Amino acid sequence: MIHNALTIGSSLKGAVLYTIAEPLHSGGFGITYRATAQIMVGNIPQTATFTIKEFFIGKICSRDANGNVVVATENQQAFKNAKADFKTEAEILHSLKHDNIVPVNEVFEQNNTVYYVMSYLGNVSLYQYVAENCGALQESQAKGIILPLTSALAYLHNRNILHLDIKPDNIMMVRHGNTIKPVLIDFGQAMYFVNGKPKKDKGIRGYSKGYSPLELKQNVSTFSPSLDIYSLAATLLYMLSGVDPCDAEEQSIHKIYKTLPESVSSNTMDAIICGLLKDAADRPNDIASFQNILEHGKPSTANGSSSNNAGDGRIPTDTIIPDSPKPIGTKLITIACVVVVAIGGWFAWDKFYKGGGGNATEQTPAANDTLPSQKKDSTSATADTEKKTSIEIVKTHVATPSKKEEQKPTPKKEELKPTPTPTPSPKPTPSPKSGTVNLGYATWTGGLLNGKPHGEGTMKFYGSHAISGCSMTPQAGDYIIGYCENGEVQNGALYRDGKKIDTIIR
Repeated sequence: MIHNALTIGSSLKGAVLYTIAEPLHSGGFGITYRATAQIMVGNIPQTATFTIKEFFIGKICSRDANGNVVVATENQQAFKNAKADFKTEAEILHSLKHDNIVPVNEVFEQNNTVYYVMSYLGNVSLYQYVAENCGALQESQAKGIILPLTSALAYLHNRNILHLDIKPDNIMMVRHGNTIKPVLIDFGQAMYFVNGKPKKDKGIRGYSKGYSPLELKQNVSTFSPSLDIYSLAATLLYMLSGVDPCDAEEQSIHKIYKTLPESVSSNTMDAIICGLLKDAADRPNDIASFQNILEHGKPSTANGSSSNNAGDGRIPTDTIIPDSPKPIGTKLITIACVVVVAIGGWFAWDKFYKGGGGNATEQTPAANDTLPSQKKDSTSATADTEKKTSIEIVKTHVATPSKKEEQKPTPKKEELKPTPTPTPSPKPTPSPKSGTVNLGYATWTGGLLNGKPHGEGTMKFYGSHAISGCSMTPQAGDYIIGYCENGEVQNGALYRDGKKIDTIIR
């Protein structure tokens, strides 16, 4: 139930008469509804479905019995100014024509507020789409979604418009026959910018944890496409990992490496890393640069090293690994040599493992490289070694037999003990089967064990029922995508009207 929403059956009169079918969701600056209207297709009247967004600031607005928006006297001026901005933005959207941007059909005023009407795109957001597709997408799938969005953003930026709220919840997945396309919605934060400055600063901006750049949390002074590029890179990271990115204050390249699957290509990883750099000046300065990195990798200088030029999509060497250890020093090599001499054997250096991503241009010694022998103070060498905990040295000992061992006679065959008969391994527990079961309050489709939900699956509710670990009580029509053990939900997410509303952890 959305507080202060128009009642079902309410009428709105624009170019046609719209009837409110249901409220979909509410935000800081508006309430969104699904509505129907009779339209003429040729000479045949047909019922069409639309999405209508109403300007409504929940903190300062209320509604009377007739549906009119009511604002206290002390908030009248603020409401008037914000409503004018909302209407301007709606009219801007009305002028936009792009396959991957939600089309706005008309803008009108009623009930002391402003409405704009859009095509109804269904209720499957990118967030829900990823959750229902094994929790993460293959790289080819993710790029097939992100590239059309780069086209949409290039279209906006060329018209000096920033979206400023790109995230999986604001991208709808629209099916056309056998194909599906992403469509960018919710322009409530959008703004015009000229020479890095807004044409008119609203003063109030939203911040989406994990998807908004740090500048929007602070007092941003310069507006550029890099703001949207950060959010786009974060969205790509979510698609590939199935995990919401951490907040911009906590984001690091090391965390990106840990979050992404190993199968992700270096080009895609470069694009995400470049897009999520904390300093806006270090990110790609336009969508074309970001797209170029995504398709071809980060540019390099003539000698093959990364450039330090800011804003061109290249990763600066001083920011590439903000939380990584320092390169291997000579003291570490010396300690290895001392160890070799002390034990009187030979060691093969199988590999050097570089933790935290390492420096992009650093050369790692090969397994058969000869190490220089130098005398160093053992105390200082040990201390220096302790600082470089991310360097793993794998040692293989080649033993030389002693004379005593060489004189030992070969044991006779009759002295050899017979090989004991191996104990049979216990039979593995049968794996859970998949199927659908009625729980009395919901249906479960997914893993089953002894007729109970066990494993990953989806729980669709047809009645109200409390779930342990869930702060909200699921209602009819809600669903949980998560993991069960012996019939009990252990973790997952609760969805309502296609939007994630709660996280379940037990």
